Amino acid sequence: MHLHPNRAVLDVVSQAANLGNQAHQLSHQGDYAGAELLHLRGLDLKISVVGENDTTTAITRNALGELYLKMGRISDAEEQLKKAVSIRLSAGPTYDAAVSIENLGQVYEAKGNFAEARRVRLSHRENIMVCGNFNCPSTTFDQSQLSACSACKVSNFGSTTF
Repeated sequence: MHLHPNRAVLDVVSQAANLGNQAHQLSHQGDYAGAELLHLRGLDLKISVVGENDTTTAITRNALGELYLKMGRISDAEEQLKKAVSIRLSAGPTYDAAVSIENLGQVYEAKGNFAEARRVRLSHRENIMVCGNFNCPSTTFDQSQLSACSACKVSNFGSTTF
């Protein structure tokens, strides 16, 4: 996350983060429409104060993309996640980029485009991935290590087979 010296900017980003937290709660309760509304409000706030290419904006885009995946709105998920990946690869922590890349891979799986899902998942410039199991307690893996996640025991495609 970029450090924003202006207190007013920090307050707005904090407000947007609170909206994101509330959106996650609504999503877990099954209120996807309410969650979407809060994510969109948070996104508008962030874009207005820190801009489109800030890592905090990418956090909201990733969360919105995940929500759209749950809702079956695959094209909307793809749009949000592509933007999140772009920002996170250029400015964010390695783990955050890997999470957005995995989510984008899930979009292509939902479309039935398994070759693109694989290509996207293998695209991280530092050759790391996250486990595709949303509840996995692990963090990231080097692609050569990802034949089976030792933390959650889910089999994944390795670097040589799919």
